[in-house]
Amino acid sequence: MTTASHAPRGPGVWGTAALLCLLPIVTYASVIFRRYGLRDDYAILREAEMEPGKIFRVCASQGRPLYGALLELSTRLAGDIDGLSGLRLLGVVALGLLAASVFLLLLGEGWRPAPAALLAAFLPLAPSAQVIANWGICWPQAPALLMGIGAFALARRGLPWPPQPLPRSHAWRIAAVGAMALATLTYQASGLFYAVLVAAALVARRESSLRDTAHWLARHLLVMGLGLTLAFGLTKLAFALGWLNPSVRMVFEKHWLDKFAWALTHVLPNALALSVLNSSPGTPSPDGYRLMVGVTLVLLGAGLAVEFQRAGHRGVGRWLLGLVMLSAITYSVSFLAGERWPSYRTIYALTGVWSVFFVASIVNLGGVWPSRGPRVATLLLGGLVATSALLAHQQSLELFALPQARELALMEEGARQVVPETRRRVFVRYAKQTDTSAPRRYLDEFGSVSVDAEWVAKEMLRELVQERFPQERDVSRLYRFAGGQAATAPSTYDILVDMRRLRPGAEHPRGVSLRQPPPR
Repeated sequence: MTTASHAPRGPGVWGTAALLCLLPIVTYASVIFRRYGLRDDYAILREAEMEPGKIFRVCASQGRPLYGALLELSTRLAGDIDGLSGLRLLGVVALGLLAASVFLLLLGEGWRPAPAALLAAFLPLAPSAQVIANWGICWPQAPALLMGIGAFALARRGLPWPPQPLPRSHAWRIAAVGAMALATLTYQASGLFYAVLVAAALVARRESSLRDTAHWLARHLLVMGLGLTLAFGLTKLAFALGWLNPSVRMVFEKHWLDKFAWALTHVLPNALALSVLNSSPGTPSPDGYRLMVGVTLVLLGAGLAVEFQRAGHRGVGRWLLGLVMLSAITYSVSFLAGERWPSYRTIYALTGVWSVFFVASIVNLGGVWPSRGPRVATLLLGGLVATSALLAHQQSLELFALPQARELALMEEGARQVVPETRRRVFVRYAKQTDTSAPRRYLDEFGSVSVDAEWVAKEMLRELVQERFPQERDVSRLYRFAGGQAATAPSTYDILVDMRRLRPGAEHPRGVSLRQPPPR
């Protein structure tokens, strides 16, 4: 990969960094301040107000105490459904800082400004970033990403490339381990974003031997491993001392070979598809998704071929070593966990690593045609970023904001009929995931239905009634709740909220309209 001899400096660099900060805000602006919540958002709002400390305890029981502290404090300040937009704004602003930080670090590692800026611009547009931007309670994942980036920035000062000797002082390395531990105690999978910068530094150092690369990579993997181990040790100590109760989800995978095969077929393709979204397991993957997976593999193969032509087996070995080892470390936490849930929010770092090699491959191919190739490569990468921005904007609206706003509007119709004096009986007919009004769905993230269970229906209705009667301490006493997926509600109920109206059909031809905001 062609790199600059030194990091460019000047107003242009800082101007680009500022634009990268603004890119996520512009992309997600149409959904940040829309009125909607998503599934757990409603329960979190109530718990922050009525059960202080619960959010922290639940998150800490899963090894994420800093996540719990950030979420509880921010949700308490948010206060209500409208306040959820503030949580989304926090996540989007942090994604902008991520893009700017990555850009500056790439320049420091020798990347040329154009590919560095375009790679940094792509990262806050990936599907994993869309979850952070559009789901209020996921915003603390973004600070964890920044901590992972900060850990690399610290480590690079204490881990020079061989054959340079290590600095005698351990301060930078100790600080890097500490930052990695803090990131892990916030959200384990997000702290592993450290590896994305390691991948970027590796592809930029073409002159290094395979042996030196292996030594340098091992040192960074050691920093990451020590940070993960420190966080795990502190969590286990808190459990042993009785400060926290471990979650039932804190179990390790026992069938590693089976999990490995599952990860290759259910997780890795999502990372290879970059900005193209998959469909939920059990349904055929979209043609565009399969095409993008193929394009990524072909381009990586071509990039490796160019690397072989320029640096021989040493160059190919360096790339393959980095790609395999960094892919393994970025998915290590989810691989060891005893759950199999191929969500996008857990593969951000994995997608980032493959994005680095994808961009490096295109830059390598551009170098084959010295006169115009680099410009063509820049145009191709610009097209990737533009397409990703369009997809991020469209999917945020169609798969997050609008479907969830429709659910909220339906529940709000019922909440407006609650009369405290009569204590009316409310029946909520739950929706199924197949009732989603979104054009497509992926697990509990993209296009999913929130009100498919009793606890979500109760929390959403309670929050809406609370908005109507803010003076009431416990609004659940103002009505009597029941729910189910029965075809018809019992005649003994006064208010029917039929969430199956989300998808228009023979039974509900009109569905629900959002042309006008529902009255408050």
